[in-house]
Amino acid sequence: MPLTMAFSRACLQWTVIVFNTLSLIIGILSVVACVYELEKFAEGSAEHMEKIVQLAAACLLVLSSFVGCLGAVNGSVRILCCFITMLIALIVSHIWKLWHYNEQKRMAATEGLITAAWLTELVTPGAMNELQESYECCGEQSSLDYKKLNVKIPLTCYRYQNGLRSVYPYDEGCLVALKRAYLTVYRYERLAHALLVGFESIGILVALLLICKLLTKSRRYNY
Repeated sequence: MPLTMAFSRACLQWTVIVFNTLSLIIGILSVVACVYELEKFAEGSAEHMEKIVQLAAACLLVLSSFVGCLGAVNGSVRILCCFITMLIALIVSHIWKLWHYNEQKRMAATEGLITAAWLTELVTPGAMNELQESYECCGEQSSLDYKKLNVKIPLTCYRYQNGLRSVYPYDEGCLVALKRAYLTVYRYERLAHALLVGFESIGILVALLLICKLLTKSRRYNY
């Protein structure tokens, strides 16, 4: 029986370590994604603040992975309780994000981003180049936006293949292209938050089981 109990405890400790290794990988990827997304929104905007909150949550996930591994290796109930508290805080942040999920609001913010970029393009030619090249689009609504202003269509509006430029510019305007791209990313984010709630709940369950094993061992030694 003692051998079985020790084996179960060792399995739970390794399970917590493996869980936190995965958490560390997910956390690092989340930090990189949040930093990349921050550049897309104006500083001080609601969307920018949301990304900062997500970045803080991602950093907390990375920190919790170290705390969880430390608690499992040392068999410390207190550290594991701290780990569980961190996971609960993360779950709350995911639920908050899912609660505030609003596709229309995100599309309105994207439209404002494109409008601002196009107005800048009218004053400073080239402001739309990065968007047009990245999302394979042209102008705000279409390439006709440039023609209406009697402005030469920039080279970023054309597809290049094997060093050759296409004859016609991209048909799609950047407003439609970015809305589609941002909406896709936004929906994937929603799915990721939902999956992380389940993932972190499993982490809490495993940590609680390990705590029960550690407390059982402690009581046995006391007797």
